[in-house]
Formats: sequence, structure tokens, C-alpha cells
Amino acid sequence: MIIMIGGIPCSGKSTLMRMVLEDLGEGEQIMPISLFPCQKHKDILVLGYYPEGETFGGTDKISHGAIPQFTKFIEQEQPKWKHIIIEGDRFFRSKDIEWLLNNYKDVKIYVLKVSKEEEKKRHIARNDTQTEVWLKGRRTQINNIMTNMFIMNQIESIYNNSISDSEKLKQEILKYLK
Repeated sequence: MIIMIGGIPCSGKSTLMRMVLEDLGEGEQIMPISLFPCQKHKDILVLGYYPEGETFGGTDKISHGAIPQFTKFIEQEQPKWKHIIIEGDRFFRSKDIEWLLNNYKDVKIYVLKVSKEEEKKRHIARNDTQTEVWLKGRRTQINNIMTNMFIMNQIESIYNNSISDSEKLKQEILKYLK
């Protein structure tokens, strides 16, 4: 199964991913293809590294040069792994999601949503420097995915306003990974 997790900044994507990784146990950092750092957890491949204490880990640290190589990465790696998990917005684009849904039958796409109040609190808490213009662009991109007629019926949109919301979603994801 390929699991993709996206959402606007501060929707809890990385926090959720770290919670899942904690349950998966110690991983090994590998680079199966140039520009695609991953963590190997037995038969699960996680795209990106998640160093402890680093706010922007995962796919946020992957070069933008990897974006055009995404399909090559999946085609090469999918047959080798029971599961692949991709979190973050580097590859969370309509084009890539449609391609995944058209070419692989075992795909789960999650879009995390968060209330405006909680989003604001999280931006303040992590003291980020993301401009409102950049954030508006990210919100527009997620909105475009959510309104894409092909994609919208094949994704799960979930509010992630609290740790208990994240915990519930983590448990759902872990069920898929068994």
C-alpha cells in the first residue's frame, strides 16, 4: 500500500508522521535513488528523514529537483516494499496523486485539515517565517486537490485539531501497515 499524507502547513502532517514512526520503531536511513532520502522500517519505506527536534523534516528537506523524478521513484521502489509512506507537500500535487490513483490500486490519500484558530496557534508556537503569500499558495494548492473531481472521491479529508485527532489517525494508519 502507498499512503500519502498532505495538508496545509501546520495541519499536523509531520507530527502525525513522527507518531507513526515512533510505533514503527528504529529505522535505518537509506537512499534508494538519488535525491530520495528514506527511512526503512522492516518492509515499510518512509520517504524523507525525520530527525528528532527538527520542525521541517520529512519531504520538506528533499530537493525540489526530486519532484520530476517522483514517478520514477515510485515505479522503482513500490515492488520492493509492502508499504510506502509519503508525508508533506513536496509530492502532494494533483498531478502526482492522480498518477498514483491511476497506476496503483492500493493507495490511501489523507488530507489533514485544521481550524483557522488552531493553525494560527501552531504557526506562533513553531515560530515559523512562512509568509502569508506563501501560505495562501499552499492553501490554494490543497483546495485545488480537494475540488479535483477525479481525486475528491478517493481521498479522506480529516480534521486534525488535537493530539487525540492525530492519535486516532495514527491508529488507522497502523492498521493498514499490519
